[in-house]
Amino acid sequence: MASEERSRLARARAEEALIRFALLAGEHATEFIVIGGLNPDFLAPAAPHPHLGTTDVDLLFELGVFYDRDDLDFGWLERALDDGGFRTDSNGWQWTGVLGDAHVRLDLVCDVYDSPGLPIELPGAARAAAKNMRGPAAVANAPVVRELRVPDALHSEVPEAPAQILLRFASLGGYLIAKSAALLSRGLQKDAYDLAFVMMYSPDGPSAAAAAVTSVPSSPQQHAFLPHVRSAVERLAKPQSEWVDIVVRQLLRAGDEADADQLRADVITSAQLFLKAL
Repeated sequence: MASEERSRLARARAEEALIRFALLAGEHATEFIVIGGLNPDFLAPAAPHPHLGTTDVDLLFELGVFYDRDDLDFGWLERALDDGGFRTDSNGWQWTGVLGDAHVRLDLVCDVYDSPGLPIELPGAARAAAKNMRGPAAVANAPVVRELRVPDALHSEVPEAPAQILLRFASLGGYLIAKSAALLSRGLQKDAYDLAFVMMYSPDGPSAAAAAVTSVPSSPQQHAFLPHVRSAVERLAKPQSEWVDIVVRQLLRAGDEADADQLRADVITSAQLFLKAL
């Protein structure tokens, strides 16, 4: 999936892969939070056209602060990865494998105060690590529990699988904070598109999206996130910004029927309304 282009089909494969991984994790499936590209469909359900899709699954693991990290045990995670046939290179936080008919890349991330930008060893795991990134900690605040239906085809392979599973997903505010941090740190086109899509089309629009961001509390152990959100969204609020053109191209590719000039105006206006409310 990491080599596929984003598409609705790739998204469906990603969701099934997530369900398969959750079944491997068993009772531990609620110990991670889904922060990646599966979220926009849930956060902007009334968008005028479907989100372009995703090709990967990003999972947040809560490690706590330094002094209590040794109390955690992620041995279950490494066992689930091994049972799923996943492999990793030397970094320990990016794992690839095949679940069903999908080639999957699982990214394991965390957001702790110490060791910024480095893989963090997971207690109880010999090889699995989590990449310490700025921003995802906000997702751990009030994640949304969502019910995913286990596909019929999967039941034929795993008859004992339940009809549905419950998993934790990023909330609106948490997702926008994490996506803003991703845009600033790695500058990928998909991050700008995801940020714009959810900001524009979440229920009640950009102002409500900004309110969701400001409702997420911070702590001394976490980075102040409002300046980063503001900096990221400012890239979408300037008429001369190349990021606006990037978002418009992806909106058109996703099937938006508006013309490019109208979409440019919509992106810029939405970003400006968001910043004003922020």
